[in-house]
Amino acid sequence: MEIGHVFRAYDIRGIANKDLTPDLILKASNIFANLVSENNGRCVAISGDVRASTMSFIYASVSGVISAGLHTYLTYPLPIPTFCFLIWRSKQIAGGAYVTASHNPPEYNGIRFRRGDGTGFSSENLEVKERFFKGIVKYAEWHSIGRVRRIPNKRIIEQYIDFINSRIPGASKSLSVIIDGKNGAANLVITELFAKLGHRILGINTNIDGKFPSGMPDPLHGDTSHLSSLTAQTKKPGIAYDGDGDRAAFFDENGRLVPSEIIGLFLAENLLKANDVIVYNTMCSSIIRRKAEEMGFRTVECRVGDVFMSEALKKHQGKLGVEESYHFFLPVYGFYYDDAIMASTLVINLLAQTEKTLANIYDSYGPFHTIRMNIGVSEDIKFLAIDKFKEWALNNYSEVSVVDGVKIYLDNGSFLARPSNTEPLIRIVADADNKNYAEEIITKFTKKLEDIIASLTT
Repeated sequence: MEIGHVFRAYDIRGIANKDLTPDLILKASNIFANLVSENNGRCVAISGDVRASTMSFIYASVSGVISAGLHTYLTYPLPIPTFCFLIWRSKQIAGGAYVTASHNPPEYNGIRFRRGDGTGFSSENLEVKERFFKGIVKYAEWHSIGRVRRIPNKRIIEQYIDFINSRIPGASKSLSVIIDGKNGAANLVITELFAKLGHRILGINTNIDGKFPSGMPDPLHGDTSHLSSLTAQTKKPGIAYDGDGDRAAFFDENGRLVPSEIIGLFLAENLLKANDVIVYNTMCSSIIRRKAEEMGFRTVECRVGDVFMSEALKKHQGKLGVEESYHFFLPVYGFYYDDAIMASTLVINLLAQTEKTLANIYDSYGPFHTIRMNIGVSEDIKFLAIDKFKEWALNNYSEVSVVDGVKIYLDNGSFLARPSNTEPLIRIVADADNKNYAEEIITKFTKKLEDIIASLTT
């Protein structure tokens, strides 16, 4: 069976016990451990989310790591931001393996490898894939097999909650917040955390269930109508998390999904200093760059993916990172991995310092309108079409980014064409300060792109 597709840019992922097996996880984890060992690491941490198949793959990962001669700290389950916190704060832990399929349906699972600072593998994933298919799996001698030390997950969760509580601005009043935990790993932390910060929670789907009876554990692509209606009816803000707790989507008191760009601007205004750097990925609407620079911050665009965001933040000494998919990075607090749980508590505590509602905050940065679409295109011409579009754009527009696809910056708007890495699609995004302008932008540039595609198929 062909299994190359499970090795992706950020992780290894597939359907549990079909194209993703314990044997595959064991070998990949052994290779991961060898990479850590080659950089003089002696110990790694292993954990995972709450999926029904996760425990099986955790034990496989432990076997792979200790068979390579490394020691393992095993703690389960944890949300992935809490796991990254464990790695980041430890002087002994040189990396980590976390079993998850994030927001995918319950039959999926995967594994994500982390560096010693808690950030994810990027180029190293290519090395893992290459060694896997070449059969470069190195086992230690029988007397050098690593040891396993179990750490109660409750201890790590308590330390994580104490860290957040000691770092973020205090709340001057208590707020009521609706939380949709999506039956996922964030539920291990959020109820206790918000209570410790002094807020009241109305929870839905806060019971942990690895079969995800509430639907796909995705705060964006699942059924958001219930949370939207509930926030509008109660006039309270709402937060929905994904399966492993690394994404948090916000709903305002009018039931509107608040764009991640708005959340990023709100955090920047309250946490950063003039000339601090904000990094955003290319899928973000141009409002984040325009408004952030008006507020006195500097901005940097980066490729889509948390690993590329982490690398860009380090390179440019960024203080805040925002992805349109509701990943938030807070290096202003010293770490470079994403932490949607900490970001969500920041938003609520900052709201508690003002008389404004989340709806007021939303409206104060707007208005803007975003349109997202896909264009079907065959794999054999997908990248060629983007190259042709890039050539045309560079010859006709003064500000074009080619960081990830082709993004044309316009007055009060932008257009992005980006090839999908996994599907025969080109993803397009148009944004503007009003709906009519956004529609004008997407119509104009989509036609040009479609003309290029047609010319390549004749």
